[in-house]
Amino acid sequence: MQIIRAKNLGFCFGVKRSLAFTQNDYPKPIYTFGALIHNSRIVNALKKEGIVAVNDLSEVDKGTVIIRSHGAPVEVLELAEKKGLNVVDATCPFVSKIRSIVAEKHAAGYDIAIFGKADHPEVVGINSICGYTATVFDEAFPEKLYDSEKLCVVAQTTSSAEKFENIIDKIEKDRLKTVEIFDTICYTTKERQREAEALSEQCDVMLVIGGSDSSNTAKLKCICEKNCRTYSVSGADELKSIKFNVGEKIGIVAGASTPIESITEVIGYMENNYTEAKNEEFLQAVDAVETNGKTLREGKRMKVKVTYADEKGITVDFGMKIDGRIAADEATLDDTYNPADYPQGMELDVILLSSKAEDGVYPFSKKKVDKIKEGDKIVDTIRNGEEFALVVERETKGGLLGKLGTYTVFVPASQIKERYIHDLKPFVGKTLRLSRLEIDDTKRRIVASQKVILEAERKEKEQIFWTNVVPGVVVSGKVKGISKFGAFVSVDGVDCLVHISDISWTKFKSIEDILHIGKKYDFVVLKADREKGKVSLGYKQLQKHPFDVAIENHPVGSVFTGKITSLMPFGAFVEVEPGVEGLVHVSEASNTYVKNINDIFKVGDEVQVKVLAVDSEEKKITLSAKACLPEAPEDPAKAEKKDKPRAPRKKEPRKEEGSEWSEDDGNNPFADLLKDIDIKKD
Repeated sequence: MQIIRAKNLGFCFGVKRSLAFTQNDYPKPIYTFGALIHNSRIVNALKKEGIVAVNDLSEVDKGTVIIRSHGAPVEVLELAEKKGLNVVDATCPFVSKIRSIVAEKHAAGYDIAIFGKADHPEVVGINSICGYTATVFDEAFPEKLYDSEKLCVVAQTTSSAEKFENIIDKIEKDRLKTVEIFDTICYTTKERQREAEALSEQCDVMLVIGGSDSSNTAKLKCICEKNCRTYSVSGADELKSIKFNVGEKIGIVAGASTPIESITEVIGYMENNYTEAKNEEFLQAVDAVETNGKTLREGKRMKVKVTYADEKGITVDFGMKIDGRIAADEATLDDTYNPADYPQGMELDVILLSSKAEDGVYPFSKKKVDKIKEGDKIVDTIRNGEEFALVVERETKGGLLGKLGTYTVFVPASQIKERYIHDLKPFVGKTLRLSRLEIDDTKRRIVASQKVILEAERKEKEQIFWTNVVPGVVVSGKVKGISKFGAFVSVDGVDCLVHISDISWTKFKSIEDILHIGKKYDFVVLKADREKGKVSLGYKQLQKHPFDVAIENHPVGSVFTGKITSLMPFGAFVEVEPGVEGLVHVSEASNTYVKNINDIFKVGDEVQVKVLAVDSEEKKITLSAKACLPEAPEDPAKAEKKDKPRAPRKKEPRKEEGSEWSEDDGNNPFADLLKDIDIKKD
């Protein structure tokens, strides 16, 4: 019978942290709000030390209250403060992050949705942040949430990673109006779940060690029992009732709140009663080469002494009958190898490249060790979240792996980009910009994130963008897409819209005739609403108006030939430039009298015209066809009449100056007006 243990066994980071708080000297009595962890063995051990779990602070009037890793409802913290209790907040940092997200989004008017168990203490505490208004679900995404204008979705840290990924896919597929999804499942939870799935697929029986009231332990059991026979046990005593068959492969996983004592007890029972454990160290030893009592394994780090050095490399003694060799290109990091720098007897730190001798010598590398040392130096500079670079060496289930010195760096899939990445293969061999989330010096392990760097940069860019992008400013943007109502343009990573009415001054058949996807253009900002996250751009506003082009090409007094576009009773409209027309008034249509404009013109005719006047304010152009025509021949009848001498005008005899006015004078209307008026003399 073969027994395979999972790599991730024992307390998770949050549980270890909360237990560490109980070792401090706090004002007594000391209480924990709720069971510190879901494990009766630990809870009972704490009780013996005088640390008692309570579920209601009405029982506590003095002393210290330790808030467990799940966190506590807001009203509990307020009551503790009101009572003057010494509160020790041992809330897991991953849970605290969720509480911060919910607080921020709830204040911004978002509806809150929590994927998890409604009665789980972690979820209850998170829900209290938004006044218990959150929608909590642990199966299908609730239909009512599709009506939310703004929605924030978070997950309980110990939720099923597989289920949450399916929910994320559904939300993204259905495209809610405004939704922000935060993958807040703890990375250790994901690792344990993925490891449980992988082990259960290759084993005949799975043993899940943990308390019956532990949420993450229960999820591990659900994952395993899909693939093989699975038993949940809290200790070795429960193994006695389980029947194992000869030749079965047994897998062992444990919940995040399972103490190492319980795990050791179960593993010891199985090894002593059924088989010799074939752990990871044993499996690695199978491939090793035993020579003169020394185990040579590829990748082993060793101390060697220089025998001599030449241009090809360094020969070294490492206590074997066969020498070792460091090739010149494996001697230094910067490829500045100089044999004189390696005198005989000098001790070097190296790594074995192969467990098999090549050309009678074992190949070593000093360069790899130097790189590891450089990496370890970098680790000391990134503990406060400073950025560092990492070349991804391989993908693993749930993330990417690389080496930084003697540390293994794990980048969860949820921390690669701002959106969850499903296909990890394209990142292998690529360099990521990372910031540490957690450093475990004991296990030489770093959990890192590129997402936090990208988020910070995006927020900084957005701040700069909204500060500088105001109406009237000209910006450069790349066309990302075309729709029936306009073009979508990316300006510094922010999506903006050019409405179809702001694309061109003239009519057009298709937007693609003017703006091409993937190309960059200059636009003017018409509107910018930071609150709504909307920016309206204009393209035509940066182009010359067709009217201005027309009057530049056809100034007053110029003559050109244009096509008649339409006829009206008062005249004909002639195309000056595409999209610009001028008017030939009926009086300027011909050098002869025109009663009906249709008698001399029809639509489509080309006519020579002269520009008489331009009204830039009203954007009107006055044209004349008559001015371009030769003078019409004079009518002979009119000419004859014109040539006849005019009869002399009959002159009336002129009155002499000083002559009196007489009522009898003919054609005297004023006299007529006065004739009936009786004028009395004084």
